[in-house]
Amino acid sequence: MPNPRDSLAGRVGHVDRPDQPTEVDGDLTTSVFRRSIRGRSPQVSVDAYVAPTAVLAGDVRVLAGAVVLDGAVVTAESAPVVIGEEAIVMENAVVRGAGRHPVDIGGHTLIGPGAHVTGARIGAECMVATRASVFNGAVIADGVLVAVGAIVHVGTVLPEGSVVPMQHIAVGDPVQVLPPHEADAAHDLVDRIGFTAVAFDHDTTGLDLRQCMSWLCGVYAPALRRTHAP
Repeated sequence: MPNPRDSLAGRVGHVDRPDQPTEVDGDLTTSVFRRSIRGRSPQVSVDAYVAPTAVLAGDVRVLAGAVVLDGAVVTAESAPVVIGEEAIVMENAVVRGAGRHPVDIGGHTLIGPGAHVTGARIGAECMVATRASVFNGAVIADGVLVAVGAIVHVGTVLPEGSVVPMQHIAVGDPVQVLPPHEADAAHDLVDRIGFTAVAFDHDTTGLDLRQCMSWLCGVYAPALRRTHAP
């Protein structure tokens, strides 16, 4: 079976094709909260719909027929975000491109209410259900279900047609899918991968939680201030 990481590797670049309509129509600009980050502004197909209370920030591309509903936040902090054709980002979902991890959501994929996607590549015809989380460096192939409250952790690869059941935790490449009562084992696997190494390019091995958070916030807060400064 082909590795999903290979099959999705070039997907982010496809938004530069000249046949992709960009820039929102005049009526929508007045109702959508859009702003630039580092000189890059959101681009929305004239055939897409973005709700009045949705937030789009930075290098975000919303392709033809896609839908972003009320309260959703789609932000390209330091990596681009692509919402594919006829994909749906539902109410209060958060989609964030960060660091060296862009977000690419394939066509006809649904990101459920309150779901959280950071720095992940998601194939076509997938469902990331209500309050599910997909973290940095994850690669999800076509036709995958991440069920309600499930977690796809950093650096995890899910092959085509995979299912992560409700509240289960998917970790690693090759992936292991663990039930909620094995959360400690999942934590051990994530520790071996190195959450901060994947998400923030910094190895915090040997630090306790307080030391780790002191470093993380001390670095990340100034970076966020610079990114979001007017």
